Amino acid sequence: MGNIIKERPRTGALTRLATVLVLIWSVIGGVPAAAQAGSRVVADWPIIDARCPPVTPEGLVGYGCTKLSTYLQRARLDLRYHRPPKTKDLLYTNVRGNYAIAQLQDGKYIIGYSGGTQHAEERLLDQMRGRAPRIEFDPQTGKVSYQPAKASPIKEGYSEIEPCKKTCNPALETAKVRDKFTYSYRWNPGPGETTQEVHDKTNHPKTGEKQVAVKALLKERAPGPILPKSPEELAKGSAVSKAVGKQLGPVRPGGIDFSSVQLRYVTDGGSGGNTYSFETVTTPGQESKDGTDQIYDADEALNTWMVVEPSRFWVNLNPSQPDKVIDEYLGQTAVGRILLDADLELKRAWTRSQDPKTVVGLEYWNRMTGLDGACIRQWIVPKAATIREEGNRLYILDAPLEVKAEAFDFTIPGDPDFTCPANPEPSMAVYRDLLLPELNKAVNDAPEFKDLRRAYISRVAAEWYRDRMTADGRAEEAGIDTNDVTTLEREDDWKPTDVFNQYLKELSATKYELPNGVTVTTGGVDFTQPVKTTKVSDTTFKEQHAALPTTVDKSLTEVTKTSDEKQAYLGGSDDIPVFVALKQPSGTEGGEDGGGGGGGGGLPITGAPIFAIAAAGVLLILIGMAVLWRTRRVRWMAN
Repeated sequence: MGNIIKERPRTGALTRLATVLVLIWSVIGGVPAAAQAGSRVVADWPIIDARCPPVTPEGLVGYGCTKLSTYLQRARLDLRYHRPPKTKDLLYTNVRGNYAIAQLQDGKYIIGYSGGTQHAEERLLDQMRGRAPRIEFDPQTGKVSYQPAKASPIKEGYSEIEPCKKTCNPALETAKVRDKFTYSYRWNPGPGETTQEVHDKTNHPKTGEKQVAVKALLKERAPGPILPKSPEELAKGSAVSKAVGKQLGPVRPGGIDFSSVQLRYVTDGGSGGNTYSFETVTTPGQESKDGTDQIYDADEALNTWMVVEPSRFWVNLNPSQPDKVIDEYLGQTAVGRILLDADLELKRAWTRSQDPKTVVGLEYWNRMTGLDGACIRQWIVPKAATIREEGNRLYILDAPLEVKAEAFDFTIPGDPDFTCPANPEPSMAVYRDLLLPELNKAVNDAPEFKDLRRAYISRVAAEWYRDRMTADGRAEEAGIDTNDVTTLEREDDWKPTDVFNQYLKELSATKYELPNGVTVTTGGVDFTQPVKTTKVSDTTFKEQHAALPTTVDKSLTEVTKTSDEKQAYLGGSDDIPVFVALKQPSGTEGGEDGGGGGGGGGLPITGAPIFAIAAAGVLLILIGMAVLWRTRRVRWMAN
């Protein structure tokens, strides 16, 4: 009897111990992983294949829904975030342009880009034939690199935009690979469509489907399908996209000039995302004006002011300094163009203010009788902004601009006889008394300067973010002062020299007849100094802006008019991507991270938090130890 009792607990103990170990192993390390932790996608797209349509007969696929399109997204991220310093290579600098990718018969993946005289598909064909160095993408590392030229036929290819009919399609057909290519966005118009509307729908720099998708990819570094976004889908995305969606959607309210929007409210949500609200004017009885470009401009200006060093926030139209028109980094951005255009517009406003057909102009020239005149430098600077700060909330109540002026001696290229008056001060006194107030009114109210005013308000918000992020150590992560304007580069062919040449052309142009000629000016826009602010007290804010917090909060979900209905607010808050499991895209080869997520190591996705898993493991170990202790006790009692 004793032997029987002794043997049965031993068998039971081993069985229980094996069960415990199997349970622990199944929780911690034995279940096959659907994907690795760390992949970030928008919550609307929890599984890559969920919204990916099959390839159509025309070759259309969802952007990011196939192996090649996913690889191209990863390649674009590498080109964006590992761009060599000061490179002029279009492969890197054209990161928001158009790209294509192909797998060759030898197993390698090559990249093509549109720029200069060649389209992306043509560059792929040159590499296929061994006529150009390969631009290879390595799926194992996610890196793009130049490699020696080597011929190999194309096995399959993918281009973001439908190959164009005039050059790309014929080239692919001649190479007998057109039927091997798929694409995501249309480029060739169909019956009843114009070329311009198809191109704008696809590649408009701010609202084009591909451009919006690429901007989201570069901003969030998120893998997964980057699909075309309708106004309704835009209203689900970032705070800025939500504002765009509100004024584009089916319930778009009438009688609002959205093109006059100005950023008036921001929050710093840290890792929880930010919130923005824009103010605009109402136009009762009129159709609403689209403000899509202006909303994106305000957001782009905010990012520009944070990325570019403040010492570079200047432009300068001086006929004596053709080599010092604008800073090299600022000149690559839309903000740089806004500042330089505003400087030229200031010169024009100065000329208009002297017109003797106006009351002010006539008085000006009457008082200038007998005076020598003056060469005047005038430039635009920010005045102190009025703000209200509540914790992580910032209300920008007012952000005025100011025109500065001084007598300035300069020369005009091509006019050696030109000299500035020797005694300018009497004329400067007349100028300050009569013309300077007109210019200050123009820069703060005239429609010609509304883009500059919008940019300056974003500058106020950017300075606030700068201070907060620098104080808590987030500046480096946010890219502050890196001068990396890759994602902020303009999409147009505008050059700063265009404005300078136009200025020289208008400099000596006669706008009207004057007895003593036309005095010319030089100047600029100088935003280099730190933003000065005046903070509103609790009492003043409640007295003058009591309803503003409620209006702003409501504007995050719908367009909201103020109580007097003279202004309207629209805004939104960022959607924060969530961590989810991703299926490998169809056609992904074994061992390659086709979805751009996770990488090796770490826990598999089991649906339970890591702390819960650890606690379960500890609990099971304790149960196992208890089982062994009970077994020993039974065996001792039996003996």
